[in-house]
Amino acid sequence: MTTPTATSPATTTPTATTPTATAGTASPADCRPACNPDCGPPCGRPCWPGEDDWHHAHTRIELPSERYLKAFWHTEILDVDSPNPHDRIIERRDPFQVRFRVELEGRLWRCIGGHWCFNVGFTSIGEGQDFNLSSHLPPGALQIDDWSGCRTLCVDLPVTVPANTIPVGFCGTVYEVASWFELRCCGGCQDPNSHLAASGFERLGEYQFV
Repeated sequence: MTTPTATSPATTTPTATTPTATAGTASPADCRPACNPDCGPPCGRPCWPGEDDWHHAHTRIELPSERYLKAFWHTEILDVDSPNPHDRIIERRDPFQVRFRVELEGRLWRCIGGHWCFNVGFTSIGEGQDFNLSSHLPPGALQIDDWSGCRTLCVDLPVTVPANTIPVGFCGTVYEVASWFELRCCGGCQDPNSHLAASGFERLGEYQFV
């Protein structure tokens, strides 16, 4: 698993993908030796343990290069009531927007589906609360359920944060802000049994709420 750097836009590489490739002719170097079915993973393979024909004859399939499975992502905090939407000082009485975007490149994404789970963390500089934005919004507000690469490779989730959502001290509060995402499958964002396919984060810098 890899995570993107703090550059904008951020780039991430999935940690688990649908294996798709072509297999060549088997050779002794490509074939796994027989494995003791009683030893269990990682020695024993999880599929068809004890079947010597499979373990002697199967051929390793190389996963595709990054060229077939690449992603770029970026998060913006937008002051929608300001002439400069990228203003880093936001009034508590004004709503603002958080926009999550992921651009996917590579033909294998078309064969992948899952749930996109986003969040933003606020760490107070000085006195104040540390919190995740998800704890101040309705459940599911920061996620896209049942996404399929067959439908789109452009993931876009704009979220309006209502006025007076962010905890602010009497004289204002400065926060260090970062966002992150996960792509999960075989279960939703809150399912502890779901599988993590890809993840990444991005530092957004300091914002003051007054």
